Amino acid sequence: MKTRLLIFALLAVTLLGFGSSVLLPTWLPAQEPDAITAIPAPAGESAKTAPAKSDRPAEVGQAGLTLGWKQLRELFLGFSSVPMWTLVGCSVLTVMLVIERLTALQSRRVMPRAFVTRFLQRLREGPLDAAKVHELTEVCRENGSPIANFFAIVVANSGRPALEIRVTVSDFADSELFHLRKHIRAISGLAMLAPLLGLFGTVLGMISAFHALSQQSGSGKTELLASGISLALIATASGLGVAISASAAYYYLLGRVDRLIQEMDVLTNQAVALASSDGRPSDAEKKSRRIPALTSDQKSA
Repeated sequence: MKTRLLIFALLAVTLLGFGSSVLLPTWLPAQEPDAITAIPAPAGESAKTAPAKSDRPAEVGQAGLTLGWKQLRELFLGFSSVPMWTLVGCSVLTVMLVIERLTALQSRRVMPRAFVTRFLQRLREGPLDAAKVHELTEVCRENGSPIANFFAIVVANSGRPALEIRVTVSDFADSELFHLRKHIRAISGLAMLAPLLGLFGTVLGMISAFHALSQQSGSGKTELLASGISLALIATASGLGVAISASAAYYYLLGRVDRLIQEMDVLTNQAVALASSDGRPSDAEKKSRRIPALTSDQKSA
């Protein structure tokens, strides 16, 4: 189990590293022209030097958002570093839990088709004596899947009415279904926690931005404030990204568990019908169900 979790952790870190290199926004400020241009003078007049700043508004660069090492350092080593590192931990944990549940909830692990077919076929063959019950119980114990555990309960209570067997299986089902739903509630908790962490990081980043603005003198305050707020909003965007991914995985896994439970319920009812006293006909009932011979009056009719 520890080896499997370690593999999941390494895979999660790899996926997150690839996603960050592709999806993370980057921030590259537009470069403003600072060169002094010369204005051609009319004939007979000396050339005049143009002022350093032109009256035309500077064109905004089309480079878009980029995220450099300076911005990353401010995010993960600055005032809002604790929420950002917590979000990284939440994302890694979410990927680990989702991969683990996707592996554990495979149909071949929960109810192997080959085992189910052989078990039901063997259950239909001959009476359920003590030797056959022991054989089927050992087969279920060796398989170890959730459906095998249900079948073992059914075989152990064979010969009893179907209603009593179903009640016994339902009492056992709560503990067995708990293992199927394991870690799914944790994914839901991470989906609710991630936006709060992102909002917390944004608030801390804006506090830091306004504090830096108060220490600034002269021009450039507007650019400094816009830079700090846009950088702080990355925390909220990261939290929403983790929450959306975790919520989608939670509802998908929940639907998968419900579908597996329904299929196991159908297979368990088939086994109950074959193992119960009122569902399996006895030898006397088989003899009574034989078609009687036709009488002479029926033959003449």
